[in-house]
Amino acid sequence: MLRQALVPAVIVLLGTTLQRLPRPRLPQGAVPQRSLNLVGQIMDSRCAIDGSHHKMMSQNRAKDVSDCTLECAKKAGSFVLYDPDTKTVYQLDDQEKPEKFAGQRVLVSGTYDQSSKTIHVQSVEAVN
Repeated sequence: MLRQALVPAVIVLLGTTLQRLPRPRLPQGAVPQRSLNLVGQIMDSRCAIDGSHHKMMSQNRAKDVSDCTLECAKKAGSFVLYDPDTKTVYQLDDQEKPEKFAGQRVLVSGTYDQSSKTIHVQSVEAVN
């Protein structure tokens, strides 16, 4: 009988105590970053808009997608991760790591900052 009376009392006590515990607070307007691992293609921002290198390859006389990505990124673009399944373009904060993977399918690991729509790159690896 005593046990039956204690269970609801403990639940009520825990409920009121947990509500009063301090919670970590983000600065106003801050959006938390989340870790992620995304597979996609390292492209330049210009070609990623179209989801294809076709138009720019003929204009730049590029021999392949790697050459096109490097040329476009040098001229007026930046390296991005393009997900062809969702047709999503992710900005990359690090422009050195993806350079050697230009035009290739890769796995990018890092954190995603939703407010700036940017991946803070930790690593880039080629995938088949």
